[in-house]
Amino acid sequence: MMADAIRTLFEYQIMEDRRLWDGAIMALPETAFKIDTAYSWGTMQRECTHVVDEMHASLERLHGIKTATVAVTMEDPTREQVRATWDRVEAQWMAYMAELDDARFQQQIDIVYRDTAMTTPVWQTIFHVFNHNTLHRAEMRQMIAVIGGRAEVDRSFGARCLANSG
Repeated sequence: MMADAIRTLFEYQIMEDRRLWDGAIMALPETAFKIDTAYSWGTMQRECTHVVDEMHASLERLHGIKTATVAVTMEDPTREQVRATWDRVEAQWMAYMAELDDARFQQQIDIVYRDTAMTTPVWQTIFHVFNHNTLHRAEMRQMIAVIGGRAEVDRSFGARCLANSG
């Protein structure tokens, strides 16, 4: 039951991430992707790279990899390169979530986070990814506004539930 609920939240997150990418980030001129906004990670390039790297690292932790790597390995990635990496990591998350069951959701795992080794339930890592992406979607919207773009706000989760209620 919990795994099904988490999949619903995950689907919502993917929907909102894609809305932001498709409706605002990809609509920006390429040069705007690298403008320093003096907010959060500075540029949309660094902001998006940070988020996808954390999504990747969190998934590696869930698979027992204690020395998480970065997803974006190129030096000065274009918007299309970051988006392609994002799509690949998102697909890996979708595969993980499709296999998630209630027992695995509660399982304790050993992870390293910011050089600290700890044992934590799987659900805490998954919730970290949800919260992290929500925070950064808001920051990206602010950055887009600063550089003259426009991004719609997240649709409420309640509205999504109503729309899917039959």
